[in-house]
Amino acid sequence: MRALIVVLIVVLVSSLLIGANRFLPQVQMDIHPNNFINGMIKYQAFALSMALMIIIISYFISPQSIKLMTLGDLKVLAEKETWLGINGKTSWQLNATQLLLFVSVPTAIFMFFAAKSSNSLSNFSLELFPLILLFSLMNSFSEEVIFRFLIHSHLSTFYSKLIVLLVSAVLFGLPHYFGFPTGIIGVLMAGV
Repeated sequence: MRALIVVLIVVLVSSLLIGANRFLPQVQMDIHPNNFINGMIKYQAFALSMALMIIIISYFISPQSIKLMTLGDLKVLAEKETWLGINGKTSWQLNATQLLLFVSVPTAIFMFFAAKSSNSLSNFSLELFPLILLFSLMNSFSEEVIFRFLIHSHLSTFYSKLIVLLVSAVLFGLPHYFGFPTGIIGVLMAGV
């Protein structure tokens, strides 16, 4: 029953985030003269409020879930994950650096060329970089809370690690069908 409730919460929040472009434009909030940036501010604030609600709900359902919100020790040995190339003999600090290089950098390159081919970069200026960084941090925090914290904190004691990871990957990947890149490629990139 707990798994069903967690999945339903994630699906509900995902649906709200996907459909946000239908109701957020009605919110009168002009912080920046650029309409796109105003829309992004509204969306990221909405996503962040959803994440904070999930943290609060999770705490009331299971107070020990908050333990997952603490910072870990990067010097601890990472558990063996063969498919990721983690042998179980190296620290998370080294593994995180490798994952950054082999996952994040290629994703950033892919996104850069996708944005370039769509002519989206013509509006870019360096003065937007702080906003880009802020939106990236807000988005990653919200997604981690919704698609990792909620799922792992409530399902990991009842299901195997593989099942929990698959549920997390599928529920995170599916909303990216409507993201960038769109379609199955977006789902697969996000899910992996």
